Amino acid sequence: MMPAPLDDAKRAERAEILADRFNRSVPARAIAHAPALDDQGVCGHFFDRSKPDDVERERLAATLGALLRSMRAERALSTRVLAVRSTVARSTITRLERGERRPRPAVLAAIAYGLDHTNPGPLAELLQAAAGESLRPDTPQGVRRRSRRLGRAQREVKALRDEVEREAGRARAASTRLAIAGARAFPIPPRGDLTRAQLDRLEAELVRTEAIVNESQRLDRHTENLLSTLAWPYHPLWKEHLERHLEA
Repeated sequence: MMPAPLDDAKRAERAEILADRFNRSVPARAIAHAPALDDQGVCGHFFDRSKPDDVERERLAATLGALLRSMRAERALSTRVLAVRSTVARSTITRLERGERRPRPAVLAAIAYGLDHTNPGPLAELLQAAAGESLRPDTPQGVRRRSRRLGRAQREVKALRDEVEREAGRARAASTRLAIAGARAFPIPPRGDLTRAQLDRLEAELVRTEAIVNESQRLDRHTENLLSTLAWPYHPLWKEHLERHLEA
């Protein structure tokens, strides 16, 4: 049910209390939908503190947003790739770049890890400095949520790496079996002159042996590709290369 209309005096009172509480100007719609006020201010359910006003949005877009876009461009990362590597939603990254969201330190730290997992600290400090007064403090629930997302992503990548290792082992074992079978199947021509039937049979055996050897060599290459994928220094949370090799 919509709240009763506010007179000008009451609207001004709510605007002043909201502005004092959240340290910024308040949209008229949030004032109109605010419930009754107490000594602590207004119920936060009707006020999204993550969204900046117009002035703050322009400032965030010119500072934090511009810096984040620059960091992505330096590393040739799309928002999709950065979202996977940071466990931060792609929509959140887009809103941060547009200045449409007031960030928290844990989110910026996760983005810094997605940009450079080897040394994320300095990048996180730069992002937090760019956010300035718009940086909201972390909450215990938010920190736990970020930790759960990171742990889940790490477990998914580990499961894929384990599967790639098992696939490499299976391919190597199959290649070895085929190499032995090819050596045993290699035909030994009989002595003396060969009849036409013997020549045809010998040729068929050679073709069969060549197919076995080719398959063994293909499995050897597949094994090497899998092992090189595991050894390549990809980002710890990047998993598309693992999925691609498993599908091959």
